[in-house]
Amino acid sequence: MGEAYKLDCDTCTYTGNIFVGFGFAYMSLKSIASFVQDAALKRRIEEFIGNPSTRYDAYNALYVCPACQAMRNELFIEMKSDSSQYRSSYACPRCTSVMEKKHIENNALHHLSCPACEKGKLKATFYMDWD
Repeated sequence: MGEAYKLDCDTCTYTGNIFVGFGFAYMSLKSIASFVQDAALKRRIEEFIGNPSTRYDAYNALYVCPACQAMRNELFIEMKSDSSQYRSSYACPRCTSVMEKKHIENNALHHLSCPACEKGKLKATFYMDWD
């Protein structure tokens, strides 16, 4: 089951919502392929679906740019088989740096600056479970 959080900056008026974790749609690669919009990722998933040695992990994750603090709430997927492997990665929409996956612990995004003002720190407040 996934969790939804509201993000608030302690300095400016920035707010946002993120959804992290695992939902029912992540129970199979076929299900994941049905909602993925990226054509290249959809093709990669299809390659792994046909391989009986495939193992995978998939969930919604928060990605943050280490250079400019931009955020993306995206699918994390890692697939491995005896002959191939794949792990999702994302480029920052602002500066094209490789984004890093971040975790929320005790309603805090440790050392994460506000993407709007870059001065404040973000607080994450849990508001619902999702599946």
